[in-house]
Amino acid sequence: MIKLEVLNTAAKGKQFLLKHGFSVGSGEGCTVRAQHASLQPVHARFVDEQGRLSVEVGAKEAHLTVNGKDVMRHQLRHRDELIIGPLRLRVIDESQVSHAALKLDMLLEEAENDQGGEVFDFAKEDLFYLVQKDPGLKRALNFTIPSKDRFIDQAQVFLARLVKGLNLEEPQVDSFMTCTKELILNAHRHGHKYDETKRIALRWRDLGDKIQLTIEDQGPGFDHRTVLGGVNEKDAASAARERYLAGGFGGLGFKLITKMAETLVYNDCGNVVTFTVRKKTE
Repeated sequence: MIKLEVLNTAAKGKQFLLKHGFSVGSGEGCTVRAQHASLQPVHARFVDEQGRLSVEVGAKEAHLTVNGKDVMRHQLRHRDELIIGPLRLRVIDESQVSHAALKLDMLLEEAENDQGGEVFDFAKEDLFYLVQKDPGLKRALNFTIPSKDRFIDQAQVFLARLVKGLNLEEPQVDSFMTCTKELILNAHRHGHKYDETKRIALRWRDLGDKIQLTIEDQGPGFDHRTVLGGVNEKDAASAARERYLAGGFGGLGFKLITKMAETLVYNDCGNVVTFTVRKKTE
């Protein structure tokens, strides 16, 4: 199954199933229709030839860009990026990647695309003031905090203020803040073993239809695959008891997180975690 994902505009994240005859343009008959000066009535069409999908220009005046190059026709491959008029689109071939890996790819790319901004030091900067001065920071903000209880508490208050400023429903605010609290405390208690000389990096993103937070600690990481697998297979109390006796993470916090977060993704070693929560309940 091959899909086309929108990477920009208000429809960012929306996916369309690709098939023979799929078209993009400004005309009424197009599968994806948008009104823009750069779009022809049928700007690009997708055709199936012997089981392989290709994209081609739909008019002499149309321009089609694939992976940064102007083309007239291109056979689609997984993760190709297309520019059709004002739209940026990505090809997703689900046969080439598992659902979990696909989510990881998407989350990592979202983080990479926005990590080039300044990193603020929460212990030295007044982020409440900075966000009011630069509203763009409400969408993407990177900052670090000392791994100390008082800064952890202050950072949670700050993040709660950002979330509540989005006018979310109370269950969504609760979900985001519960995940935030549990994962930051895990970084301090388990990642750093209460070592107050270490720092925790936080990356906040407002992604339009969802909010995302990445927490990175300076610890060695942990076996998150086993822990999360155990939480999913057992009841929370049993998982917490077993992990406590083994000297590791408890299961109760992870049980809450996996229920409240839409996605929860760790890096390989387990010292960076990204979670997302949808702004609206389905």
